[in-house]
Amino acid sequence: MIKVLLFATLISFNSFGIKLNTKRDRIVSVIDMELKELVRMKRFSKNDTMLDLRMAELNLEKGRIIREQENENFFNLDIKVKKRIDRKKFFAESSSYYNRAQQIGLAILKKRPNAKARSHIYYILAYNELENVQMDRAKSLFVKSVKSAPKNDLIGVKSRLALGDIYYREGDFNKSKRYYDTVIYKIKDDKWYTKYLYNLAWSNFRVGKKNTAIKQMKEVHSLSKSPKYIDKKDMAGRDVGYFYADKGDTKRALQFYQNEKGTPEKNFYDMGMFLLDKQKYSQAASMFKSAFNGKNEEYKAKSLVQLLQIYDKYNNNKNFLVFARSITKTKLNPEQRKEALFYVTKRAAHLQKELGMAHNKKRPKVMRFKGRIAAELYYISQEVDSSLSERALFYAGESYYAAAEYKQALFMYDKVISSDKTDNIYFKRSLAGMIVVLNDKKTSASIRSKYFEKVFSTYIKHEDSKVKKNKAVEKLFSYYVDEQKNTKKAQELFFVYAKENPRAISKNEAMIGRIVDLHKSQKNKTDLMSFVGELKSTGIPLRRGFITHLNKIILVAQFSDIQKANQKGDKVTALKGYLFIYKDKESTAEAKRNAAYNIAVLFYESGNIDLMSKWLERAIDEMLLSEITKFYESFNSIISELFLRQRVDAGMGLTQKLLSKTCSIRNKNKEGLLKNYIVMGLATRKDSAAVRFVDEQSKCRFKNSTLLTSYEQIFDYYIDFKLLSKADAIYRQRLSAYTKSLYKKSEYVGKLSKLSRSQKNSSRYAGELRYIYNKVKKKKNLAIETIDEVALMEVDKLENEVNNFNSISLSFPENKFNNTMKLKFNRLDRIQGTVAGIVAMGSGEAMVKSYSLLINSFDQFSSAVGNFSPTGKSAEYVKSFKASMANVSVNLATKSRQLKRELDNLINKNDVLTKNFGSLSRQGLGLPTMTGPVLMDKRGNR
Repeated sequence: MIKVLLFATLISFNSFGIKLNTKRDRIVSVIDMELKELVRMKRFSKNDTMLDLRMAELNLEKGRIIREQENENFFNLDIKVKKRIDRKKFFAESSSYYNRAQQIGLAILKKRPNAKARSHIYYILAYNELENVQMDRAKSLFVKSVKSAPKNDLIGVKSRLALGDIYYREGDFNKSKRYYDTVIYKIKDDKWYTKYLYNLAWSNFRVGKKNTAIKQMKEVHSLSKSPKYIDKKDMAGRDVGYFYADKGDTKRALQFYQNEKGTPEKNFYDMGMFLLDKQKYSQAASMFKSAFNGKNEEYKAKSLVQLLQIYDKYNNNKNFLVFARSITKTKLNPEQRKEALFYVTKRAAHLQKELGMAHNKKRPKVMRFKGRIAAELYYISQEVDSSLSERALFYAGESYYAAAEYKQALFMYDKVISSDKTDNIYFKRSLAGMIVVLNDKKTSASIRSKYFEKVFSTYIKHEDSKVKKNKAVEKLFSYYVDEQKNTKKAQELFFVYAKENPRAISKNEAMIGRIVDLHKSQKNKTDLMSFVGELKSTGIPLRRGFITHLNKIILVAQFSDIQKANQKGDKVTALKGYLFIYKDKESTAEAKRNAAYNIAVLFYESGNIDLMSKWLERAIDEMLLSEITKFYESFNSIISELFLRQRVDAGMGLTQKLLSKTCSIRNKNKEGLLKNYIVMGLATRKDSAAVRFVDEQSKCRFKNSTLLTSYEQIFDYYIDFKLLSKADAIYRQRLSAYTKSLYKKSEYVGKLSKLSRSQKNSSRYAGELRYIYNKVKKKKNLAIETIDEVALMEVDKLENEVNNFNSISLSFPENKFNNTMKLKFNRLDRIQGTVAGIVAMGSGEAMVKSYSLLINSFDQFSSAVGNFSPTGKSAEYVKSFKASMANVSVNLATKSRQLKRELDNLINKNDVLTKNFGSLSRQGLGLPTMTGPVLMDKRGNR
């Protein structure tokens, strides 16, 4: 086996083709020379294990050097090439030497060499597995190497160091520490000492032995200054600071860096960057702060950018603002300034977004805190980049507004407006923002006083939309009137507005009214008259009614003393004043109308009814409908007073005038006037006038129910005075037109029928009554007059039937008598049924009459049977016959008395009052007679 390997090794010298750098090429040349010498020596000493071992070591070393070159070549390849390459072929050269070393080592192991040789072979095999990334097998072989190595043998040290490296890379710092600790002191003079001590320091740090780690890292940093050792100075210096920072001892880290030659700010910055990579952001921030607080401007600038990044990432708004304030004071290069500006605007925008969130709006302290920071960051951004000026100042204002800092918000908006860049979008948006703030109820009067006029004047000047401009003018006008009480500016603004908006009549009139009210409140009649004079000269279109009202105001202002006199009770002075206004040619028509009305009221209050009537009639003639409506209740009271004082003609005349004048309107007082007119008209037998007047009012705006009630009053008047034809005319021509209700009509027809019956004409309304009675379903809801009349018509029929019944006389022979008795009993049953039907109709009068007829039928029948005596018969037969008929007569008489009691009960139960009842039920009731006078006291007692 060894022979074959030797032959392969010799061939490899000739076939090696990878291009090595100069240093590696020299080393490989030396290895090749030694391998040649070993091959030569092997010819003479074939079983020399140490020669084989040395060859294995050389192949391992050669493979390691070639692998380094292969790795370097691989990393220099393009990424796309790396993805396509066959790695097995690419690393084939170095792998071949590793395999040869392994094969030689395995061949030696078969010879059972001594412990030292075994230790070396295990090391070689382990290293080969390590290169092939077979970590478990590598660790196992390194452990075997350690166990088989003689005491203090170098290969045991190397194996322990290799195990330490493996566990260090795997993150098992307890084991890496254990292996490093056992041999680190043995390699103090080795150039790689600093490298292994560096790893040991980190292992101690990771297992919590931080003081030991700091001490060891300091030693690495110190030894790295010597060319004797691998240079780990920069890394060690950085890590010392990190260890101190992690321990919380930043002062020691600062002292360490300050004691070092060079730039401490750089060390702080580098340490910060290292911690940043490790995601130790708070420690990194601490390092960057130290670098920022130093004197080196380069690292001060770099650290500032990093601090902004960290505090932005973790939403630390307070600290972010602290360092953002330093941007303009720090020397930043263009790229750094750009990056710092990015973080500032990003944080400001983020805070602006949070200010708009619903859950924050309910937290005023949060809104105030975030709003202030956002506003200041926007302000800083425009200091960093002047091109952001208008935009940043606008959003600063928005942020202050969200924080309810209105004064600062207006200050920021005002800076945008003051730039006078009217084409900039933020100019108009700032104007709009200021308007919103100024319109807010929470804005103080002092702030409004400072900005209101300027803002709205500027807005009016630059706004293109006429609608929006007009609204702004109205706001400014209200400000002048309500807050400044400045009539001069309000008038100037009004005339400008009215000139541009002559058709906005309602708005113009409202503004005039407010100016007039302001003059009145300031009791400045001269300026008021001057304003009205100027208003008339401009020819601004106004409605006639408004002009009239304005004239009235002026007139009231001129004659205010009259009103004061009236209020104080000086009626004579007030009356003289109103008479003066009425007769004065300069007085307006409205003033005269009001004067006439007030004169009538004053005469009414003083009790002069004749003059009151005269002036009230004049006022009604002259006043406008709107004015009458306003004083309608007063008119009603005065006219009612006339009726109470029996001035019927005057009251009716004024009522006619007033209702005719107000025909086109609805007013609750009109109904009372109409009712009073009808009552007084009927009371004075002026029914025809009343009918005509109600007919006239039917064309006016009265409810149908009101007119119906009015005609019902007249109808009842005719019924009461038994004027059947007139009542019938009212029913046919008026009442029927205002109601379709059969129940209502039944009441009218019932009353007419009753009156007609009393005039001996019971059939005139019979057909109409029966139609209504048969048509309705709920007969109990009919008027009692209707029920009475329909029932009485049934009584009339009943009376005919009873008369027919009574007219049937008894006669013999016996057969004929029996048939007649049978007929009469049948007829009597039918009469009883008819009476029951009449009673069920619910008419008390009909009930009494029908019962009377029924009782009469029984009485007459009883009498006829009792008094009948057959002719042509023997005395015995007659006696026997009369005895048998006596029982029938008694039964009929008993039934008659029973019906009388039954009628009594019905009358008493239903509280029936009828003139028939007394004659029927109280016949034979003895009443005591008295002669002479009777004295009684006031209570009716004797």
